[in-house]
Amino acid sequence: MPRNRWASFSLEFSMLFATAPTRIDLAGGTLDLHPLFLFLERPLTVNASVDLRSRAEVRPLEGTRVRLVSEDLGVAHEAPHPQDLPPGRDLDLLARAVRFYVPEGGLELRTRNTAPRGSGLGASSSLLMAISRVLCRFGGRMDSDEDLIRHGAALEAQNLGIPTGLQDYYGAILGGIKGLHFGVRGTRVESLAPSEGFREELDRSLLLSFTGISHFSGTSNWNMLKGYVEGQGQTVERMHAIEATAHEMWEALRAEDLPGVGRALAREWENRRALAEGVTTPGIDRMVESARNAGALASKICGAGGGGCLLTLARPDRREAVRQALEESGAQILQARLDDRGLEVEEACCA
Repeated sequence: MPRNRWASFSLEFSMLFATAPTRIDLAGGTLDLHPLFLFLERPLTVNASVDLRSRAEVRPLEGTRVRLVSEDLGVAHEAPHPQDLPPGRDLDLLARAVRFYVPEGGLELRTRNTAPRGSGLGASSSLLMAISRVLCRFGGRMDSDEDLIRHGAALEAQNLGIPTGLQDYYGAILGGIKGLHFGVRGTRVESLAPSEGFREELDRSLLLSFTGISHFSGTSNWNMLKGYVEGQGQTVERMHAIEATAHEMWEALRAEDLPGVGRALAREWENRRALAEGVTTPGIDRMVESARNAGALASKICGAGGGGCLLTLARPDRREAVRQALEESGAQILQARLDDRGLEVEEACCA
C-alpha cells in the first residue's frame, strides 16, 4: 500500500470515520430506478433525510491485509489481500467497495447501521456512501459526490444482481428535504429550506415505526419495472399517478401546507399498494387502519413495500394517540427526526 497517502496520520493511532443519514421517501419512490425514469415525462422523487445514521470507520493495517467488521450484524471477515475476500457472502458489499476504492488493501473497515435491517430506509445505500467517502479519503482519491453515486449504484447492483434506484444515495450525501428530478442529463436536485416553524411542525407530525417485517426492496422494484415495461394490469396507470402525486407532494411542502402533505402521502400509498402483489400485507393494513382511527392524516410504507418501516403523518395534537395506536397494533416506534446534515467525514484518534 503506498503509505504516502496516509503520511499525515500515525499508523497506530489514527482513523477516519464517516456518517450518513438514511431517508424517508415521501412520494415518487421507484421513479428513481434506471431506466424507468426515462419512460416518464416529469419523474420526481421527494425524500427527507432522518438521523438514523450509518457509520463507517477505516484504520490502516500493515501490508495488504484487509479486515471487514459489521458491528450491527456481528460478522467479520479477514483476508491477506482484498482480492482474496470470498464473493457473495454477508459482507459482499463491503468487500466490493474495498476492492474498488483501495484495491491493494492494508486496512480495517468497521461499519454500523442504526436503522433496523430490512427497514426500507435505504440503510445499505447510506452505509455504502459512508464507506465510499471514507475509503476515498483513505486512498487519497478525489471522487466527487456524483462519482460516489454512480459508482455506488454500480457496486450495489452487482451486489444485489438487479438494477438499483438513486434516491437513497442523494439522501445519504445531501441530507435535508429534497426533490430529485431524473432525466437524460442526470439528476437535478432541489433542496427545500422550510421556515423554522414549518420544519418543527413537520418534525413533530412525522412518526416512523418498524413493522417487524424485513423486506428486500430490490425484488419489489424489479417487479414494478418489469410490470411497467410489459404493461401488466394497472402498473403504467399507477406509475403515472405516482409521478403526479410526487409533484403534488413537492408543491404542498413548498407551500408549507401540512394537510396537503397528508393528502399527497395518502394518495401515494393508495397508488403504490396497487402497483404489485406483496406491497402491503394484512399486518401492514392493520397498522395503517389503527393509525387512521387514532387521527393520523396518512401512512405509507417506506421503500418499495412488503415490510420495513411505516411512515405516518399525524397532527401534533394527535401524535401521542397515533403513537399509542401504532404500538398496540404491533409497530415499533423509532426515535427519528429530520436530519439536515449530509455525509460527514472526520479524523479521530483510535488509541
